[in-house]
Amino acid sequence: MTARRFWTAFALSLFPALVALAADGDDPLPDGAKARLGTARLRSTSGSPTAITPNGRFLAGPTPGGTIGFLELNGDVTRAVRVDGEFGTVVAFSADVKRALSVGYQAAFVWDTGSGKVLAKAARSVLSGDNAAALSRDGKVFVVGGTKSFNEKDKDKLPTVTVWDVDGNKEAASIRPAQNETVYAALSPDGKRVATWGYHADRDAKEPPKPEADPNRLVQFWTADGKETGKARLLTGSNPATVAFSPDGSLAAVSGGEGAIYLFDPATGTAKGQLLGRSRQGRRLAFSPDGKTLASAGEDGAVQRWTVADGKRLGTTEPPVPLTYPRGLLFTDNERAVAWSNRGSATFAWEVPSGKLLTPAGGHINPVTSAAVAGGGKEVFTAASDGVVIRWDPATGKELGTLPLKTPQTGYGSGVVTGTVYLTADGTRALANDGNGLAVYDLPAGTQQFVIPTDYNRENRAVFTPDGAKVVQLVSSYDAKKNPSRVVVWDVAAAKKLGEVDLPGLTQVQAALSPDGKTLVTAATRPEEKGESAFVVTGWDLATGKKLGEFTEPGGYGAMTVAATADNKTAAVLSPKSGPIVVDFVVGTKVRALDLGGKRPGGQLAVSSDGKLVAVATQAGFGASTGSPVVVFEADTGKVKKTISGGPGNLNALAFSPDGKLLVSGSYDTTALVWDLSEK
Repeated sequence: MTARRFWTAFALSLFPALVALAADGDDPLPDGAKARLGTARLRSTSGSPTAITPNGRFLAGPTPGGTIGFLELNGDVTRAVRVDGEFGTVVAFSADVKRALSVGYQAAFVWDTGSGKVLAKAARSVLSGDNAAALSRDGKVFVVGGTKSFNEKDKDKLPTVTVWDVDGNKEAASIRPAQNETVYAALSPDGKRVATWGYHADRDAKEPPKPEADPNRLVQFWTADGKETGKARLLTGSNPATVAFSPDGSLAAVSGGEGAIYLFDPATGTAKGQLLGRSRQGRRLAFSPDGKTLASAGEDGAVQRWTVADGKRLGTTEPPVPLTYPRGLLFTDNERAVAWSNRGSATFAWEVPSGKLLTPAGGHINPVTSAAVAGGGKEVFTAASDGVVIRWDPATGKELGTLPLKTPQTGYGSGVVTGTVYLTADGTRALANDGNGLAVYDLPAGTQQFVIPTDYNRENRAVFTPDGAKVVQLVSSYDAKKNPSRVVVWDVAAAKKLGEVDLPGLTQVQAALSPDGKTLVTAATRPEEKGESAFVVTGWDLATGKKLGEFTEPGGYGAMTVAATADNKTAAVLSPKSGPIVVDFVVGTKVRALDLGGKRPGGQLAVSSDGKLVAVATQAGFGASTGSPVVVFEADTGKVKKTISGGPGNLNALAFSPDGKLLVSGSYDTTALVWDLSEK
């Protein structure tokens, strides 16, 4: 079968079962949604791709269903394969992509990408991460590194590199490198040569070894049957970090990841040249198919290229998005290479030398944690767990720019917030823990106004009241007996404390303020030394700290939250055992349950700014295609006003527009959806 025919069959086989696995980037919106904000394509919180096919067309990695998914660079899953009886991380493919090499905790194995059948398995303790194992171009030979055993009976055994015959499913050679802690391995594409390097520790040494005698700086070359052919050392810079062979195995490139790349003849270990790259270059190395060009990916994602014969620099390709570490680099032909990397929950691939981004861009790269409808409904703001706040046009879903939350400059750090951010309902303020306290910001300027002090060695969180005028600070104790939890309410405009309530014996505190600002309602867990814990909802007079009513029921293991409704005496509560309920916190009674129609409650509950509507997220089912429906209730009657699909995956944020006509749902998949509640 030709390569083209194989890939046609590869993409089409099992296609009906994979439609549901495809991400939703440009797909039709769920019923009732006005716009999708961002893309979920190649955004994953459960497992990112770990390898790319030699033709640069497909990324491979784990799927939520426990299979290995093959994804087009646009994010479409074209196939998913369940590997028979084994689980591991895909690290390499044969040139025809009919075989793949994976590494698990106790084995490295080659499997058939068509059937999932394991063809060969080397049972041994396997390293994780880069350079753990390598596969020959024809898929018939693989090598796997090793590490020193922690088992007492094997403590004196030194790590080895295993060469494995795939077709015979047997060991072809066992190589004993010079290092005594960890050994890595590279394999020439033709499967005939092996390079080894690694970490060495001499715990009895009285002084550090000289570079020319240090095993940490040594790269050894071997034939595939285990015969050593040469040695090379990096006498300057860092220890070897990666090794790549030329296509015919006649040249080996070695880098310590600091910029310089060294060329050696693996048949003898003789030095053949040196290429100088930018700082932190050499994290990934790749030769072109004709062996005439070498490419190197640096720690910042930039790719540099040289001609091998004379060391001429051919140019530098900057990554199209800010990155931190390259996951892979390969040539698809003599003139074109593909590099790829992960950042947050997102995977990016780009072309070299053009710099063209090959994967979906835009939106968040981490789960959405908060949302707001600003400008009278003309804009939507979303915030993610990495501190990024993005502006959107809710009518079109178009990204309008970011709103960086700027921290006071100290000479350290990035100068912007990099943690979880929470927004007011109207998008005029933001709240984030900047390491010095709970910082309040004005939007859209992104300037920090003041910092609320936090308690040492306690969990400190905070939420805005629906009108954004106050902050409710939640201080949960890790030891409810010795250090009581407490709730503090702050006036944002005046930057002044309005009241404080101690909660002895309670943990996992949630709280909300009544619309008139006079009453505080708390929901918390009361641990019991014997028996089941209790879930406690309590009303408090904010001015005096006097307890009003208290409702108690057995605790549970679900999520909990609380939000006050319009009448200043009831609250919508997410109980860990009962799900969504309405509680009269002045009297201390349950008013009603909010019926989800048999659906399991999720972790999000929101009340509209006027306190008249309650939105409750439900849990997504199993599988990437299942959604998290949101049920919207009338707060005063418990009547269901509307049920929306919520979008795929579990929801991490819900926000009403100030007029209650729009609802924004933010997801763990990094996207948000805008819903029109006024439509029937």
